[in-house]
Amino acid sequence: MKKIILVAVLTFVTLCVRAQAGVTNANGITIAYESLGDVDDQVIILIPGTGATLTSWPLELCQRLTRAGFRVIRFDNRDSGMSTQLDSLGQPDWAALGPFMKTCDKAPLPYTIMDMANDVVGLMDGLNISKAHIVGASMGGAIAQLMAINSPTRVLTLTTIAASSGDPSLPGPAPMTTHAMSTPPPSSTDNETLVKYMAGIYRSLGSVDEDVALRDRATLHINRGWHPAGTERHVAAITIVDNCDRRKELQKIQVPTIVIHGDVDPLVSPEAANQVAGAIVGSQLYMINGMGHDLSSRFISPISDLILRNARKQAASQTMK
Repeated sequence: MKKIILVAVLTFVTLCVRAQAGVTNANGITIAYESLGDVDDQVIILIPGTGATLTSWPLELCQRLTRAGFRVIRFDNRDSGMSTQLDSLGQPDWAALGPFMKTCDKAPLPYTIMDMANDVVGLMDGLNISKAHIVGASMGGAIAQLMAINSPTRVLTLTTIAASSGDPSLPGPAPMTTHAMSTPPPSSTDNETLVKYMAGIYRSLGSVDEDVALRDRATLHINRGWHPAGTERHVAAITIVDNCDRRKELQKIQVPTIVIHGDVDPLVSPEAANQVAGAIVGSQLYMINGMGHDLSSRFISPISDLILRNARKQAASQTMK
């Protein structure tokens, strides 16, 4: 299981403009972030996926959101990029974790997805943000879901992209994706070797970008912070939470929600999106034709439009009250 999911990693990784970079203390650790747009505008927080850094949200998407009148915050999850690395916690004990799969019992993890959701709340506290539109991709989608469930007063709207419902009976990854992610990351620190490896991962996750774009994305990630030990702890956390059906918990979510998924996602089955949307009352499901488990450039426009549609819907409903 460790090897299979080890690099469900850097999905959704492209460049985003630097602006007002900083760090803040959050939930007992340090979170590195970047803020784009006017500080007085409503905030959209973008949560990256497994192993990904804040470079995982495309420049065009960020610009579209800021041009529409929103402040965008992107950040490195714990154990990635320039946020706190937690090597002192050690590597996951996969043999010990085995009996906890599909049980929903508390597992002996270095940290949990709930801890990572609390990191986002701590980030908001550190930046004096009381409420925000929360957007998460892949593992970031699970983090976003848990925020909406457990910290509902901090969430204006919820957008989950390529995220699971946690149902362990969902179909597993496609064979080609399983094979690619079963390959351990290179032990080499040679940049060309790492770029080639990461570009291959993007391709296995269904990217339709050209090779040059994939290499550029890989380079951005590697330059931001190559930390496979942290990725493995991410993998352990998401493996446990995505083998614990949370559909009953999802029914508690009351904020405007949209669920975005690719109809050819080779990692997280499109059926997961149907389950998430079916569990969250009033949510809307958007299945994007030809999209895999990767935010390729051709899908930036429709995805940014959907995020804005959700945010504006919330603003309109508040105005009517």
